[in-house]
Amino acid sequence: MGFEAARPVPGVEQLGSERECGGGLADAFGPDQQQCVGELFIDPARHQALENGAVADHRIQRGHGTDCAELPAVTQSQTPAQAAVPPHQAETGRHYAARVILYMEAAFLVLISFGFFSGAEGSDLLTVAGGGGLCIVGVVILGVGATRMRHDVLAIRDPADPDAKVPWDWTDFVMFWPGWFSAFQLLGSVAVLLTNLISTNSDPTVRNAIESSVLAVCQYGGMLFNIFVLGFMRRGGTLHDLGWRSFKWWWLPIAPVATYVALVGASYLQTINQNLFPGVSNGQCHQVQHDYSHYYVLAIIVVCVIAPISEETIFRGFIYGWLHRWGPAALAIPLSAVIFSAVHQQLVLFLPLFFVGVVLATLLQGSRSIIPGILTHALFNLPNIIAILSTTTTC
Repeated sequence: MGFEAARPVPGVEQLGSERECGGGLADAFGPDQQQCVGELFIDPARHQALENGAVADHRIQRGHGTDCAELPAVTQSQTPAQAAVPPHQAETGRHYAARVILYMEAAFLVLISFGFFSGAEGSDLLTVAGGGGLCIVGVVILGVGATRMRHDVLAIRDPADPDAKVPWDWTDFVMFWPGWFSAFQLLGSVAVLLTNLISTNSDPTVRNAIESSVLAVCQYGGMLFNIFVLGFMRRGGTLHDLGWRSFKWWWLPIAPVATYVALVGASYLQTINQNLFPGVSNGQCHQVQHDYSHYYVLAIIVVCVIAPISEETIFRGFIYGWLHRWGPAALAIPLSAVIFSAVHQQLVLFLPLFFVGVVLATLLQGSRSIIPGILTHALFNLPNIIAILSTTTTC
């Protein structure tokens, strides 16, 4: 059994008979309108489609002032060319200020390159060509990078996502290095000048200790300043992105254990490194002894407080954060350790510092915070700085 199809045709015939009688609804329609009415009654699907279209037209007319010509049709897909062009966004004042700062750092690098090419920093070919050439490369990197920043697109991030990736990318990592060098040269020049004007002590060991401490602060300050420019002003990052987060309490007793592991591993690897390069001395040891002499308190403040806080923010928060955004932790941890060790520029310490970098990056990956790494880093540096400044220690 089934339902019989409805036959609305007699209704049309009835309308026609009423029109012949000179009255009824059909008198108000012309021939065209009568045909439309007939089609509506004969084809209910067409009637429903036209009704939906009328409703849609009514909604478009009531678009509350929206320019419908700017909106693509519902059934119209974006072409690949349209999808590739990001929507235009007004540049914020903070983002614009970051570009201006990078341009200024590039301009200061030009002045620094003049010092290298003129021989003021040294007359040997490596210093003149290498130092001046690197400054020019830095100028190009900062200039091109700052110009490209005008095409930055604001990324929408979920603040509730505990595993959210950092907002900075490889361009920030590349611009960080020449920006840091430019800022450090500027800050260091001003700081040393002020230190010499303020300090009246004629003891060279005191002046060396004060000047070394000021330069160390300026070096870390230049790095942190460029992280602020690139990661915060440009990308809108936060301290949370840099690893300044809360952590579980049991990471506090883990920090001394990690320190012991780092000390034992670094000592073993330093022996291997010295056997591989027997003619290379520990330049860092000589430099620390020359800079701080017997001023333990000043050295401990710089090496065990300022350095751990700054280096964990830089190498684990900023650099490891970008590497982990780019690749898995199994790849980001050793790569960040290589960078951490290479920046210290001590061949005889490359393997020990690489191992320490692996330990510190692993702490960040496990705890999601750089604070356990800061504690471990400080505890690692403390016995080393005391041993270096001891009168019985030979480098």
